[in-house]
Amino acid sequence: MSGKYRNIFLFFGIAAIVVMLCTFDVELDELKRSLLRAGVWFPVAVGLWLIIYLLNALAWYLIICDDKKKSPVPFWWIYKLTITGFALNYATPCGLMGGEPYRIMELSPLTGASKAASSVILHAMTHIFSHFCFWIFSIVLYVSMVKISLAMGVLLTTITAFCGLAIYFFLKGYRNGMAVKTLNLLCHVPLVSGWAHRFSREKADTLQRIDSQIAELHRQRRVTFLSSLALEFSARIFGCLEVLLILNILTDDIDFITCIFIMAFTSLFSNALFFSPMQLGAREGGFALSVHGLHIPSAYGVFTGLITRLRELVWIAIGMALMKVGNKPLPHSVRVKGVIFDYGGTIDTNSRHWAAVLWEKYREAAVPCQYEQFREAYIFAERALAKYPYIRPDHNFLDVLQIKVKLELEYLAEHGFVNADERELCRLSDEVAQKCYEYVRSTLQVTRPVLERLSHQYKMVLVSNFYGNIHTILRDFALDGFFSNVIESSVVGVRKPDPAIYQLGVNALGLPADEVLVVGDSFSKDIVPAKTIGCHAVWLRGEGWGHEETDETLPDMIISNLEELTLNRMTDYAR
Repeated sequence: MSGKYRNIFLFFGIAAIVVMLCTFDVELDELKRSLLRAGVWFPVAVGLWLIIYLLNALAWYLIICDDKKKSPVPFWWIYKLTITGFALNYATPCGLMGGEPYRIMELSPLTGASKAASSVILHAMTHIFSHFCFWIFSIVLYVSMVKISLAMGVLLTTITAFCGLAIYFFLKGYRNGMAVKTLNLLCHVPLVSGWAHRFSREKADTLQRIDSQIAELHRQRRVTFLSSLALEFSARIFGCLEVLLILNILTDDIDFITCIFIMAFTSLFSNALFFSPMQLGAREGGFALSVHGLHIPSAYGVFTGLITRLRELVWIAIGMALMKVGNKPLPHSVRVKGVIFDYGGTIDTNSRHWAAVLWEKYREAAVPCQYEQFREAYIFAERALAKYPYIRPDHNFLDVLQIKVKLELEYLAEHGFVNADERELCRLSDEVAQKCYEYVRSTLQVTRPVLERLSHQYKMVLVSNFYGNIHTILRDFALDGFFSNVIESSVVGVRKPDPAIYQLGVNALGLPADEVLVVGDSFSKDIVPAKTIGCHAVWLRGEGWGHEETDETLPDMIISNLEELTLNRMTDYAR
């Protein structure tokens, strides 16, 4: 994250501290007396949250790691982001509006925007889900230990029904993802509806990837999901110790089970007033009502609320301080002097595999074939183009597309997948090719400025598996001025994933491999060979094709959009 955005979040945090101090409805002398009465137990209560935040961080870390043994980010950094994220959440009304965006922006350079967003959303969902589980657990515990009146029975039944309904919707969210639905909901909210409509339209693919990652974790990696939920639930139970510590300052007649009841009702009451910034007044009122309901003096609840608010203030200050600590590039810092770019799937489609783009345009043109049939035709055309000289050096990209699509459609027609005469095949191939060409021209409005900015500071080389006309393509799209050299497979006689083609790129730059950064969309064809010869690598992970085996610990950075590779970020990476 750039320093500018980090300072904006810091401003919100400082504002939260100021608001909290200004809204303390307690005389300074009374505050001092309360702290003196708490004595050594106040720093103990503060220290207790080191463990609670540790459990929260572990829950998030498991989600980031997924089923892999090693995370692309170190745990201590996730711990830091967890503390700061929760601190920031107190700065905004409605919760989850400061800390979660901050975590996504900090995590994105290392995992990619979609992975960062999905892990943060999923952890937030798990964190909230654990509250509902905690409330139901507390109700079951209360019913099993206390004689229930009719009025209390009705209240507990209502709360249980509400929690059960919430758990049902959360499980649906886990199964199907929540990103798209959340944006659709925001489209109907005044003030943010315009932004939500634009964001949904521009980032539709990213939102779908986020939802698919959330659903995949719940569906295929139940152990990770349940372990993360168990850690968050444990944090809720462990947090009840704080209430026990504080109340034991006042009386010895309080047990841990009673503290669970107090904490459950207090958190339920304060979360019901989620729109209140920092839950000002809501938590104190929750403590007072809960202890009164358990026939404990209300003054005990007021004292508990005051001490927890002071503890919270300490942790907000710690979170704000941590925002400025440990912000050097992770997991390591290197000095990059040259950059090698892949072309197809990287510059022209910005992380989308060409098969995915073509299939999308096939559907737009209403080509009457099934996906598996298209897949066969795509593979056939790719092999034919690599084997026979259909493409001439003077062909531009529209020419390439027309030839490629014509080969695919002819294959589909010959195998009886598409029923069309020669004239119709020509019409369809022209329509699909034109749609793909316009798609690339639109994508280059995003990727060309990135290349332009980077070319001012770094020597750049293009390495691509292409047909012998890449120079014509680059001139066609006004990209030829950004690269000092172009290494094309059909010209040099070496194709990816052979690391030798990347070694040619390194030689063209005239730099040691450890001062070269490779940017590509294919894990097996770009990232693996680049790392094999000692280069650093940025994986532009996006909409792939098939099930490629990957290792997220291998690339030095993972992104989902070339815009993430901004000049500022590259400067940070290379410092």
